Amino acid sequence: MSEISFDHQQPIGFWCDRLQNQGNSIALIDENNDIILYSDLDARVDAATEFLRRKSPRQLGLLFMGNTLPCIVAYLACLRAGHVPVLLPDTLRSDLVPPLLNSYQPDWVMRADQMGVALPGSGLMYAEQTLTNHTSLPPLSPELGLLLSTSGTTGSPKLVRLSYQAVQSNADAIVEYLGLAPCDRALTMLPPSYSYGLSIINSHLNAGACLVLRNTGVLSPDFAKVILEHEVTSISGVPYIYQMLHRTGFQKQSFPSLRTLTQAGGRMDDRLINVFGQLAVEKGWKFYVMYGQTEAAPRISFVPPERLLDKVGSIGIAIPGGKLYVDPLDDELVYEGPNVMLGYAESRIDLARPDELKGVLRTGDLARVDNDGYFYVAGRKKRFVKLAGNRVGLDEVEQKLQSALHVPVSVGGRDERMVIWLEGKDDHLAEAAKLLLAEQYGLHHSMFRIRVVLELPLLQTGKKDYAALMEDA
Repeated sequence: MSEISFDHQQPIGFWCDRLQNQGNSIALIDENNDIILYSDLDARVDAATEFLRRKSPRQLGLLFMGNTLPCIVAYLACLRAGHVPVLLPDTLRSDLVPPLLNSYQPDWVMRADQMGVALPGSGLMYAEQTLTNHTSLPPLSPELGLLLSTSGTTGSPKLVRLSYQAVQSNADAIVEYLGLAPCDRALTMLPPSYSYGLSIINSHLNAGACLVLRNTGVLSPDFAKVILEHEVTSISGVPYIYQMLHRTGFQKQSFPSLRTLTQAGGRMDDRLINVFGQLAVEKGWKFYVMYGQTEAAPRISFVPPERLLDKVGSIGIAIPGGKLYVDPLDDELVYEGPNVMLGYAESRIDLARPDELKGVLRTGDLARVDNDGYFYVAGRKKRFVKLAGNRVGLDEVEQKLQSALHVPVSVGGRDERMVIWLEGKDDHLAEAAKLLLAEQYGLHHSMFRIRVVLELPLLQTGKKDYAALMEDA
């Protein structure tokens, strides 16, 4: 995308034309159960957009987001106005904010719990940052649309630079392979600052569908009530969410409106894929197992529901418009597509840089492809330790233990020491894990440490917090 216009008379993608063209269709059911039509949302976004345009034609800001109407309006207004938001969780610890301010020198900060001016149409509080002479900084790249943290590094200054084209093309692809339509209603359980959560928002607005805005977790007593009351058609989650759904008897409940389940954010163990795959067949649902990275805005591949049960463990095939292959030199999975990031950033100066990847992403995952063209990820290139001189894949050990013990497992470590956390109440789990590691990998108990905990440490996204394990290594 060589040239981008920010004139609202020439709308760009889902954040403009869908809002303007859907009229009296329902766009959002907000956290207060208020119904927001597309025409209402467009008017709110327009008011916020005009405010931002009066400040400057193009600025950088920190936008602290939750699944709320004010945050959605602020996000869409940034895109429409040509401002570039760094999307951050609204629960981000205060001590993690100064490094981001120092590295990126934003022009503004928007969040609910700060002093400032209420953003028109949104109500989110807007505060200008005046500590730096921004006239001395290079201009933002014209392709740059927004910035996201990679999974698990929400406090890190290292960010992913996503172009408008990347975000729009991925939203288009998701609409196509999921078959999204205006009649769909998605429950927003994942943080919008997390690429998976944001993709749900982007793709449903792109389809003219409805978002039911909630921060409700699957363990909340309101979870089933919200699905039933608002006739939710799809829910999405990382593996841990599906583990909790299974534990709480989700499969035994009746949800007449539900049609689609999607899973991404890490590999789900084969047993659970089979459980939910069979459930989907019985209920007439579609269950999509997907693979992606924030660096690809974020979807890369999916398993068509009709092939799921005979391709258990696969990440599937490339999304529409993308291409996957395995590098024969080192078995690394490589993706090519218009949704690949421009590159990484660690400071404000990096935001002036052009597209450095040219649509090619080396994923860092080791993979193979079967005779039908379906891809399988074996683990991360860097998720290995050497124990007694032998190279051991941490992802492989994690999957083996989860499949054998039927409990959530996290495995981390450094060379010469592996750390394993098992979620449960039964201390015999540790003995069973120790026996499996000795039998299948020939590992002596001195090479690993096992802890049985009531709950695994998780990131806000629901992904496993491997950094917490490393403190125990």
